[in-house]
Order: sequence, then structure tokens, then C-alpha cells
Amino acid sequence: MTAHSSSLFSRSTFKDVIVPISQASTLPPQVYTSQEWYDREVETIFLKTWLVATRDSEIPNPGDFVRLDFVGEPVIIVRDKVGKIHALSASCRHRGAEIAKGSGNCRTFVCPYHGWTYSLTGELLSAPAMEDAIGFDKSKCRLPSIRAETWGGFVFINFDENAEPLLTALHDLPERFKSYRMDEMLVTRKWVNRMNCNWKVWVENSREGYHVPFAHRGSVDRFYPGSKLTPFSAKGIPGVYEINTSNNENGLYVPRRKVFPFIEGLSPQDNDGTHFIIFYPHLLLNLPPDRITFHQYFPEGPEWTTVVTWCCFPKSTIERDDFEKEVPDYYAPMDLFIAEDREICEVAHRGLRSRYAAPGRYCPQQERTVYQFVRYVIDRVLESDAA
Repeated sequence: MTAHSSSLFSRSTFKDVIVPISQASTLPPQVYTSQEWYDREVETIFLKTWLVATRDSEIPNPGDFVRLDFVGEPVIIVRDKVGKIHALSASCRHRGAEIAKGSGNCRTFVCPYHGWTYSLTGELLSAPAMEDAIGFDKSKCRLPSIRAETWGGFVFINFDENAEPLLTALHDLPERFKSYRMDEMLVTRKWVNRMNCNWKVWVENSREGYHVPFAHRGSVDRFYPGSKLTPFSAKGIPGVYEINTSNNENGLYVPRRKVFPFIEGLSPQDNDGTHFIIFYPHLLLNLPPDRITFHQYFPEGPEWTTVVTWCCFPKSTIERDDFEKEVPDYYAPMDLFIAEDREICEVAHRGLRSRYAAPGRYCPQQERTVYQFVRYVIDRVLESDAA
């Protein structure tokens, strides 16, 4: 590590960042572009915390699986013969080849390189022509397991076997949003975008409303002309989650010509607003009163991030006779503001690469969530054993 990069991991570098938000500066630009900083984030954040893998409704049957890559780790999420969900390494125990790709249904996983075959729970079932390998023991060659737990229809994984249980980590979020009955919702559409920006640029943008009148001017003018844009209200538990809440027009999710019903049993507050939640670091959940959407992001080094945006409706809404006819009016705003977010995130990241880029200041009224997220990242990276 060079002297310059070493200073990036000194707490003194962040003395103006870790003060109260009304006095605080934003992160140094190098934190968004440094490979060394990114590598430390992988070790201290992504390999230590709960990450969103999929929805359990995406793998409803025994043998259903999806293959994902998390910060360089190939992972299989699979439902076994008795219905239990597992997360397994996709790296063959022979010479490391990836044993699955995409999604589908299977009875076993067969390595395409040399035919080693594994059960849905990871046991090595067969290894061709290994009879002459002295001391070879199939029972010691199972695919490594990764922790997998569920809440609200979401499947989470955690690479840290010593991490606290998911429901403990979620704190009071399950109780607060129990009335949405998220576990009953089904996926109706996904958007996949690979963006030339650091993952933190995307997260920061997605959890604040300060940019809405500017970056989403096209969405506002097209779908909510004449609406009065007001600041989001923010609250949360530092280091656990943050919730930004807006009125429904400001949230850009509920069409003015609303056709689909709101979720039965919501409070007046929930009926009138859209909540934008971050459960650190990886669940970016948007809750309008009629469905859920969420962003799932996959960092690919400091410069690139793939973002998958999911839309889920209640089963009762999907079963309406007019669902296919009316749902395009719900997707159309998402099409546009996802594109707007992608464009502005890439613009922001290009600017952070400038030799003249420098820390800025927060808008205390509208960027609380960004500030709390930044504190979360600094705390994890600088207070780790690695640091």
C-alpha cells in the first residue's frame, strides 16, 4: 500500500465527514474510485452483512435455482427436495469451474468441465474415474454452504457464519411493515441496468429526494404536471436502516389515474405516502401503497454496478381481469425514472473522477439518509480488523 493510499484509510482523512450533518463534508472522491478502498468494502461490508439474493417466489418448486455473482463470488440459490432454500458456492470442488449458470430447474448440479455431480444440498454424489486417487473422500468435497434466511418473501444470504440472524438484524422493520404482507406479493417485471458508476453513487442517489425536481424533471412534467414537490421526511436507526417518506405524487410510483387498489389494512399514513427504505447495505425497498419495488445491486469493482429493479404486486391485483391492460401505466413512470437515475449516476461518477473533484457539503434537510449511509460505510471500513 502506498503512502497516499494509506492515508485514505486514516480516520483523520474523514474528520470533516464524521461531524454532525450541518457541518459535515461529503466523502473524498477517491473513496468512489479507489480499487483498494473497494477491496476493503468487499471484505468489511459485503462479506459480513445480509445481502438480497432473490424472491422466494422465483424458486417455488423443488430443484428451482438461480445463479448469482456477489462481489466475485459465484452463488447458487436453490430449493431442495423438501422445499428448504439453500445458498451454495457454485465453484466445483475439483478444479473450480462454475457448475451452473442462469436459472432453471434440476435434480442435480453437474460440473460442465469433468462431470462431478452434486445434490441440491451440495453433497458430492459422483466423481468420474477417481478410484485411483489415494485418500479421496467424496464426503469431504461438498459445495460450501452460505447462510440463507428469508423475510417478507425476500431471500437473503450472508457469507459470515458468525453474523446475527436476519430477523435480529432487521430490528423492528418486520413489525413496522407487516401490514404490507410482502411475502404474498409476486414479481411481475424486472429492469436490469449495468451502470458506469460506483455502487455508493447509486445507493446515495436512490435514497434521497433532493434530486427529484432536477434529475427527474422529465418524469415529473410527464406524469405529475403541476405537482408541488416537497422534501422527503427521514428517520431511522443509524447503522441499521433509514426510511424516507414522501407523498405519493412526489414518490413517482402511484399514477394519477389510479386503477389498482391499495393494499387492504394500511394505516392512513401508509395510504398517503411512499416509503423509500434502506436496510444496510443491500435492501433498497420502495413501498407505495399498492405494491413493492426494490433495487438489487451488484458491485463490479469501483467503476461499475449492475442494478436489478424488481416490481411486485399482490396476487389479488395480478389476478384482476384488467391487470395486463392497466399495468403498463404503472410501468411507464418506472421506465423513465430508472433511465433518469442511470444517466445522473453516470454523470456524477464521471465528475468524481476529475482531478479537481473535492468533498462538498450536505443539504441537512434533504440528505440525512446519504449522510447516515456514508457514516455506515466509514464505520465498517475503518473500524475493521483489516484496517
